[in-house]
Amino acid sequence: MRYLLLIMVLLTSWVSIANPAFEGRASEYNLQKTESEKEAEAVIDALISAYNTQDIRKFIALYDENVEFYIYPQTLMFKGKKQLIKRYGLMFEKMHCLKATSIKRITNGNIVIDHETSEICSEQAGVVDKRSEFVTSYQIENGKIHKVVFFR
Repeated sequence: MRYLLLIMVLLTSWVSIANPAFEGRASEYNLQKTESEKEAEAVIDALISAYNTQDIRKFIALYDENVEFYIYPQTLMFKGKKQLIKRYGLMFEKMHCLKATSIKRITNGNIVIDHETSEICSEQAGVVDKRSEFVTSYQIENGKIHKVVFFR
């Protein structure tokens, strides 16, 4: 029984030494982003900025020509920039305000997963009449958004 207890204590000690979360280093460890992750996040930050200023040209320029939009898990909504322009162009033109905010972000390599909020003014500027919250996954390749997955 004493040997079992000793083994458990040693195992626990080893796990706590090997895991940075047990040493108060988890935040520092998680903040170290690769260049790929920084580049992917910059694309999504530019996307949110273009969306919020309703700049359809900048918004569309961030997408790959053959971008694919899915609803989780694998339901294809549409594919390609032409369909993207049809869906978002009209919205950018008709809405009096659009505002998206990333409230939590996870980045792994070229994948950015954002927990986002969105506000829309459809009737009058400054009067938000629709708010939503969602999670979106973006896959970035060669500086362009290649795949988008909406989680609802």
